[in-house]
Amino acid sequence: MKYSFVIVMACLFIGASSGARAEVDAPNGLDTGKGFSVTMDEFKPLEGDNWEGHLSYLNYGSDKRSTIPVKLAVKVLNKKVLQYAIQYPGEEDHNAKERLKLSSDGTRINGYIITNREQTAGGTLVLTTQGKGRDDNQRAEVQLVYSLAADRFSIRKNVRFENSKEYINRNEYSFQR
Repeated sequence: MKYSFVIVMACLFIGASSGARAEVDAPNGLDTGKGFSVTMDEFKPLEGDNWEGHLSYLNYGSDKRSTIPVKLAVKVLNKKVLQYAIQYPGEEDHNAKERLKLSSDGTRINGYIITNREQTAGGTLVLTTQGKGRDDNQRAEVQLVYSLAADRFSIRKNVRFENSKEYINRNEYSFQR
């Protein structure tokens, strides 16, 4: 049970059902006219239930990083919605099903605007999203970095608090198959 609070908080950051999503907006000064977008077809290679990996997170209480094992199953529901189930071995009461929802024009993921899109030489699609949200009960600029490939997938959450100039890595889910 020592990871219970962190697991709940980590689930909240990636779930489309989180209340923080309702207040997401483009950050001040962000050029939203770049036109970065994504389609659900680009997420299709993630489908399946054989993902294994870990959640690495910054524990604000101790300022130390911790890592726990996780499993993932992914299913594309339609052209705009992907459902995924995260399993926490040993903490099954915190297993969660979440949704990743694209905006109608594909320029937002769960309300956060796509601010960068790259295709690496190795074939990994890297999408960066940004928006206003909350972390550790504080207002923050939230940056999510999605890395997608047929055999690996990660979601990295970086936050920048109101009185800070730099982002800190809050957590990262990293999976492979």
